Amino acid sequence: MGIFTSESEHVSPVSAGKLYKAIVLDASNVLPKALPNFIKSAETIEGDGGPGTIKKLTLAQGLGYVKHHVDVIDTENYVYNYSVIEGSALSEALEKICYEYKLVATPDGGSIVKSTSKYYTKGDEQVAEEYVKTGKERSAAFTKAIEDFILANPDYN
Repeated sequence: MGIFTSESEHVSPVSAGKLYKAIVLDASNVLPKALPNFIKSAETIEGDGGPGTIKKLTLAQGLGYVKHHVDVIDTENYVYNYSVIEGSALSEALEKICYEYKLVATPDGGSIVKSTSKYYTKGDEQVAEEYVKTGKERSAAFTKAIEDFILANPDYN
């Protein structure tokens, strides 16, 4: 098994607490609203939302589904780690993808989203650079869509 790592940062005008709540704690409600053309529904299929929980995203337009395993939730430090363990986000070469997010508050009331993606391959398989690039772009687009949702709904707490 090989492990390929990708890191990125995104500066957000939304506070770390509000963004963390939308991405992690209220994802089942926010994701389908923020990304209606991509996510049809988000649900917890096993667990209480904490580590060990299994979540399922049903994708829109017949794109399949993705199952996540929650690895770490640290609400005090705005850390969220999960692994994609099943579904259409995994290529034939991948066993799983682990995502590590940390949101850091900025002095202006916004936040910095720091993310690390680890791609675990089957056997000696390789991860195409284009696949990693597409994953990075999709993650940034998801974060931007959630930001836009929060900014368009000022009553969202």
